[in-house]
Amino acid sequence: MKKILLLALLFLTSESAIELSSTSSRAENPVLVQQPVPDKSIPANPSKSPQIQLLNPGAEPRQPLRLKPKLDVKKTTTMAVKMEMGVSTADRTMNVNKVPTMVLTIDTKATKIDANGDIHYDFSYANADIAGDDPNLPTTALDAMRSAIKKMVGLKGSFIMDSRGANKGGDFILPEGADNNLKQMVQNMSKSLQQLASPLPAEAVGKGAKWRISFPSNVSGMNLNQTATYELMDLQDGVATLKTTVEQQANPQNLTLPQLPAGSTMALKSFASQGQGEVIMRLDQLMPVRSVVSINSNSEMTLKIAGNPEELTMKTKLSMEMTLYSK
Repeated sequence: MKKILLLALLFLTSESAIELSSTSSRAENPVLVQQPVPDKSIPANPSKSPQIQLLNPGAEPRQPLRLKPKLDVKKTTTMAVKMEMGVSTADRTMNVNKVPTMVLTIDTKATKIDANGDIHYDFSYANADIAGDDPNLPTTALDAMRSAIKKMVGLKGSFIMDSRGANKGGDFILPEGADNNLKQMVQNMSKSLQQLASPLPAEAVGKGAKWRISFPSNVSGMNLNQTATYELMDLQDGVATLKTTVEQQANPQNLTLPQLPAGSTMALKSFASQGQGEVIMRLDQLMPVRSVVSINSNSEMTLKIAGNPEELTMKTKLSMEMTLYSK
């Protein structure tokens, strides 16, 4: 289910980055108004699986980690995202903006388990909002963020994953009135769901076990390489406590983002990100019981607005903390 969380997170951060960047550069060009889309079902087909390497099997006793959620039991998960983002340009020093906390409510339910362990499940975004206002954030950016996050409400889907958490396909169903921005974002994510998964190791493991997951991915139009390392800190009565570290890196490339004004171009010069966190998960439910992850990233991009011959170089620093709990 990490893929479902990342869909929301990447959608929100990309919307926020564009708005903060355009605010910092004082761009006057209006963003295109997106019309509702008639095709509301987007298939998400399985792609190439991530590379999983067991670094240490851990102490005895060991057991395979396999998911087997209870059927037809709706679980509600609340995810809160806190961010601080700073954008600097050649003529403007970096000013760090504290972004209002974004809160998502996600409902999930396992509907069927096949004989081979494959899990069929449904999910939907029940609510999305921001918690309070921040006086340091421009009103235009605040309104854009509220509008962006509200687009997630009503997004739902039905998927299949194996007992180790790897995606095996499914469909997103867009909410009523979804525009092309949301459709494009979901289409981008649907191409890399398998790469965004965090499958469990095939081998039996015990306390102290470590494994590494590495894969290339395309997220919101950006090609990047990601490596995540997990350590099993505890395993009792089907409840696993994991510590994780994540590194991401992207090479220079052109970016295609639906949020940009028509005719505008954006290019990535550099991107690097590091994160760490802790996850408490029950093997008998889809979503983690609790999760806390913090991420810091640095990037440099160039932006050329249609009709303006000057190219703007932006450096961005992003600090983010995501907390999640299920009931």
